[in-house]
Amino acid sequence: MVADKKTILVTGGAGALGSVLCKRYLDEGHHVICVDNLMKTRDTRNIDSFLNHPNFRFIKHDIIDPLRLGETKIDWIFNFACPVSVISLQVDPIHTMKTSVHGVINMLELARTHNARILQGSTADIYGEMGERPFKESDWGSVNSLSARACYENGKRSAETLFMDHHRKYGTDIRIARIFNTAGPATQLTDGRVPSVFIYNALGNRDLVIYGDGMQTRCFLHVDDLVEALDRLMRKEGFIAPVNLGSDTEITILDLAKKIIEKTGSKSKIVFEKKDDAPLFRKPDISLAKKELDWAPKKTLDELLDDMIARYRSDGLPESRVLVFATTYYPDAGLAEERLAMLASEMKDTEFHIITTLFRRGLKRIERNDNVTIYRLGVGFPIDKYLLPILGAFKARSLDRKLKFRFMWSLMASYGAIAGVILKLLPGRAGGSKASFIIAHHASELYTGWKAKLAAYAEGHADQIYKGEEVQKTNELIEQVRKHYQEMTMKQEGKLMRPV
Repeated sequence: MVADKKTILVTGGAGALGSVLCKRYLDEGHHVICVDNLMKTRDTRNIDSFLNHPNFRFIKHDIIDPLRLGETKIDWIFNFACPVSVISLQVDPIHTMKTSVHGVINMLELARTHNARILQGSTADIYGEMGERPFKESDWGSVNSLSARACYENGKRSAETLFMDHHRKYGTDIRIARIFNTAGPATQLTDGRVPSVFIYNALGNRDLVIYGDGMQTRCFLHVDDLVEALDRLMRKEGFIAPVNLGSDTEITILDLAKKIIEKTGSKSKIVFEKKDDAPLFRKPDISLAKKELDWAPKKTLDELLDDMIARYRSDGLPESRVLVFATTYYPDAGLAEERLAMLASEMKDTEFHIITTLFRRGLKRIERNDNVTIYRLGVGFPIDKYLLPILGAFKARSLDRKLKFRFMWSLMASYGAIAGVILKLLPGRAGGSKASFIIAHHASELYTGWKAKLAAYAEGHADQIYKGEEVQKTNELIEQVRKHYQEMTMKQEGKLMRPV
């Protein structure tokens, strides 16, 4: 048990960095308050393992609004509340800017009220595009105030200004850490930054897209090394900083992509697109951190990538578990069912959970075969297909609560598709299923009369529809599915597919 027990507040505490910091201080015996609006993470998975810890408190809150803690006395504040990935921060750039201005003012006032020490998680982006590298703390940088990235770059610059002015005017005990590209096992698979975006696509055998010629460089720091540096900075007396914290080992983006493909054993290809406005280089001068904090990174890029790949494989891709509705399935199979069986045999890394009808007597209610699990519902007669919309929806909700599907399929826009629609509309604490809804039609499946109206209603609630020739060729369909999985995943999480 630590002798000098503190109460430590971490904003952005459910994120990839904040959650690791929270765990460190809990393990040391401190009281930890995690504040996060979950705008980026969408859930508490990074803090679930200690959510019920007696010394831990989670507050869902947006720091652009004042935070009131009652009688609780705060000793330290770490401010990491702000989206970092460009595909997240550009979704609502005005909110991003507010977080770095209004939010920072609120946190500084909180620190002042509690006479607490406060650390600002700043960024390498305050330097903008630099002609020379490595970047030194004395460099002023060059940032475009009109670019789509300016909400973050100038927001973080404004935050540093507010910190220094608060210190000069009120004597607020501040620290400023300029954090360079950091990642770790808790980094979201869909974070949108390299290396996570490369690993995500490599594991899904999708193309790895490089914007430019791939000769731009980055230096990647393991989150464990960063947390150690932040702790040393917070404990260091009389050292306000700012101080660069990052790795000073460079790698080109092209070499990074090749390394990740090799480590994952992926079939992905590297493709090049027009360069975006991201800076060419991001190499820090960390001599000040070495001198003042006696700190330098210990973990290599290979260790970082290995840790991330292992975690992502353990968690599984969003598409690694799929819910499927089919009016019938083996042994009562038509063309659509045969096509699904072919897909399942080709997509061994995906679990297919198929809800279908019993249809006739003598079949097992639940049957497992390799990566396919079949759930048969009904009384054992053809009439079961009319029961599928209701029975299937409630069976699916039970499975969804346990397995948390990101995607659900329907073979044909018929009774199974209606089960999927009902699942999305079912009431509950969190509403219906948030899974993306996909319908696949075989070319021979045509509807008329009331069945056509039923199909149109189901398709009106679908996120993606495959028809005709798209369903004929298994390999081409798999490629289309993988591409659309990524697009629908980003949409689910409120992120852009690529920077503006």
